Amino acid sequence: MELNDALRIPLAPSDVWDALQDLALLRASLDNCESFTRLAHGEYALTMTVPLGPLRARYEARAHVAGQDSGPADAERRTINFKARAEGIGALRGQIEIKLRADHDTHAHAAGKARGTRIEYTIWATSSGPLAELPTRQLENALRQIADDFFNEFDAVVRAKHGQGPNRAHSGGARRQHVFLRPITLGGIARRTRPDQGSALGARTASASHGVSHRESSQHAVPYWGWAAMIFVVALLLYVARWISEH
Repeated sequence: MELNDALRIPLAPSDVWDALQDLALLRASLDNCESFTRLAHGEYALTMTVPLGPLRARYEARAHVAGQDSGPADAERRTINFKARAEGIGALRGQIEIKLRADHDTHAHAAGKARGTRIEYTIWATSSGPLAELPTRQLENALRQIADDFFNEFDAVVRAKHGQGPNRAHSGGARRQHVFLRPITLGGIARRTRPDQGSALGARTASASHGVSHRESSQHAVPYWGWAAMIFVVALLLYVARWISEH
């Protein structure tokens, strides 16, 4: 199988190239990624779940940077060998070539738009195990969807980092928000709350709930004369029933 496509990011090639070396940005661009670790000698290990069609499974993958050269003066290239295996599903192995080139779109420049970077990528892959028994077109469509999702998300992550926002204004799909800060947990909020504030809040809450329950019980309680009237009516009915049975 061979897949190839391209996209444009309105940032300088050096910014995009640096982003491709950033492990945190790469992981943020991979949906359903459980772990992503940089090993020695240009090797990476990752675990991810693919919820897509025939590739639906949890994969353990290894990737190795096989080659890197500058190519032409205005381009950067990277070649990555990969192998991904899923229990009971089979394996995929192949190669990804990514090439960055400065975008010299004269029409965009004339319109006042910033020049950017053109990313061209090609994926070669072969399958083994049960995956090899599936139609090639089905696997190609699934791999293309994964590649499109990754590079579109990478585009959004890199632009968000540089303050340009996600490149999805014309998309009707749900957007993922990219936040480069550690989220505040409820536990942290609780630890930062002063004890006197917590006790005062608890006392006010308990007092309010007690007042509400007291008012509700007062509103729905049966008055004493009501109980007396019900007892009298029951006694009268019993007396009448007994008189009728005797006569």
